[in-house]
Amino acid sequence: MVTDSGVLDTTVYHKRHTPAVHDFSHKVLYIALNLKDIECLKSKLFSINRFNIFSLFWKNYGFELFEDPKTYVKKTLEKFEINPQSIEEIVFLTMPKILGYAFNPVSFWLCFNKTGDLFSVLVEVNNTFGERHAYVCFQKNLEPIKKNTRISKDKIFHVSPFCEVEGYYEFRFNIESQKIDIDINYYKDDSILISTSIRANKNALIDKYLAKYIIKLPIMLFKVIILIHYHAFRLWIKKVQYFKKPAKPTQDLT
Repeated sequence: MVTDSGVLDTTVYHKRHTPAVHDFSHKVLYIALNLKDIECLKSKLFSINRFNIFSLFWKNYGFELFEDPKTYVKKTLEKFEINPQSIEEIVFLTMPKILGYAFNPVSFWLCFNKTGDLFSVLVEVNNTFGERHAYVCFQKNLEPIKKNTRISKDKIFHVSPFCEVEGYYEFRFNIESQKIDIDINYYKDDSILISTSIRANKNALIDKYLAKYIIKLPIMLFKVIILIHYHAFRLWIKKVQYFKKPAKPTQDLT
């Protein structure tokens, strides 16, 4: 089901299952941007490619400079022999910059076909070393991705110093008009090591709903990056093994 643009009141839950149990849940702000709405956005608080309280800059995404995100996504998926004509609409899920700053652990380009079915997702992952990798999720024969569909991708990109670059991710996407549920579970030796869920309720992408976040700006500004280091410290205290950062993978897309 194609979703309209909106402000996503989002909760991220993360749990490490072994060797030490560690879990947390935090509220964050995501934006759902249906690319067809770019030219008709009417907001004084949110801008694209222009500084504002909340903003997106295309230069912060992808693996080449682009002005038209829809063309970029189509060209990217074409590398995986996905016919760009199959893509009818694209909805981008990401954390906006706040007063010009953001750290985005993960963003999603949701691709829908002519019948409104989700059939491919470009998952962009960033680490704290300024590196980026994307996992391209789709089913054989481009069958629709349903709420119970599981898509596995080998892990080849370093994210956490408390995890080796091995094993695989299992992605699940449940995209509804007013609610978005995404699961990213990490397996090693066929046992779950980390489970992550992103649960979001959508309101319209208008200033009325963005304005309620302004009072939280001092907390939101560096919240994600601070929490990453805070939880890393807690894992270190729990004596979870630390792994040195490996070289960046030679390919940007898998």
